[in-house]
Amino acid sequence: MDAEELNNWDEERYLELNSYFRVRIQILVDSDPYIKDLLHQNKSLQLHDLIDRLSEDDQERWHEFMKLDSIKLHIDMRNHLEGKGTPYNPRDGFTSGDLEDDDRPATW
Repeated sequence: MDAEELNNWDEERYLELNSYFRVRIQILVDSDPYIKDLLHQNKSLQLHDLIDRLSEDDQERWHEFMKLDSIKLHIDMRNHLEGKGTPYNPRDGFTSGDLEDDDRPATW
């Protein structure tokens, strides 16, 4: 990932989209007949099944979110390798497990 892409990091937008899709995906799981049928048939539910059911606008938002998520992962990995930021752990990834110290909403 080049420096120009890293300059496109927008934490506020990332958190906004993360919260948006947390709610939007739950709505799909609870109300979309196709998704409910997949779950009822005990078939595995894949992320692409959910994303395919989103509106065109939401799919564009999803692509924006995925791009920001890729930038975030790159920044987190670089910080980890340089000994900065929150160290990686298998349970919580690059985030702190203690959300009480953080005023931000939890991300997926």
